[in-house]
Amino acid sequence: MHTTQAFTQEILHTGQHFTYEMNELFFNQLHIPPPDVNFQIQHTSPNQFIGLAADAIQEKISKEKDAVLMLYGDTNSTLAGALAAQRSNVPIVHVEAGVRTTDKSMPEEINRVLTDRLAAVNYCCTQQNLQQLKAEGFGKSIPCETVFTGDLMLDAFLQIPPATAPINLPNNYILCTIHRAASLEDRQKLSNIIQALNDLHVEIPVLMPMHPHTQKKIAAYHLNTDFIVLPPVGYPEMKQLMAKASLLITDSGGASREAYFMKKLCVVIMDSPFWPEIMEAGCSLRADADTSIIKAVIKSTILLQPDFESAIFGNGTAAKNITDHLLSYF
Repeated sequence: MHTTQAFTQEILHTGQHFTYEMNELFFNQLHIPPPDVNFQIQHTSPNQFIGLAADAIQEKISKEKDAVLMLYGDTNSTLAGALAAQRSNVPIVHVEAGVRTTDKSMPEEINRVLTDRLAAVNYCCTQQNLQQLKAEGFGKSIPCETVFTGDLMLDAFLQIPPATAPINLPNNYILCTIHRAASLEDRQKLSNIIQALNDLHVEIPVLMPMHPHTQKKIAAYHLNTDFIVLPPVGYPEMKQLMAKASLLITDSGGASREAYFMKKLCVVIMDSPFWPEIMEAGCSLRADADTSIIKAVIKSTILLQPDFESAIFGNGTAAKNITDHLLSYF
């Protein structure tokens, strides 16, 4: 339990990520206190997970007096928390609200829209997110406090230095991360992505720190990886890899933001990227999960005229902005 001014904070961990590389490593490296509660909900379907997590969270928060539930992002844990809080009459604070792709086939889109709708307070990473919520009626027909705070991910990026341990890397390489369900569940899409990376690797080294689920799918589909596969890496190590890369290829909304913070060009393999603001600033391009398209888009990045100076995600003061507003609002 951790006290900050008028608040006592408890960290609830659903268990959505449970391996050391995807769990404890980040608590340690980002100096996050250990969870006060770990529900350890694992190895279930998404719907089962959301139901089990919602039940566990509701049982916990319904016993608390004057509780407020702070939720982050768009994961299944986020939606589970929103459902639990709504049923317990506990106010919801949603960090990273207002992001829209209009693609309802994305689980993240469903999670985020529903959480925004149930929240008492929505904190937005960008001005575009804030304007999106206002256009949907938040603060008017939908009673809700909406605030632009900047991005907590930028706060973390500025505070956590890259790793400095010597590593053996090529002089020039492309860094890649692939982990989204939309990329993995369709065998043809994943095959196309892997083939594009294999082809690119012939011209320039391609490095991929591989997510455990991605590794399982590649094995299940019997795909060959000719590029350099690395085990999952921590946050400082990822910053070190990104700092030395010439380009990032990803299907991650988080990694595409980190590339922007690092002033690196990025190719996002998604039908509807979460952060069009980065594309509008000329700092990234979108590609379909098609081998020839991915390779063509990468070649066209040379034509970009990136603007990395506009403070799309604020100035690294999101945590202070959120804390100040919480203290005044509640």
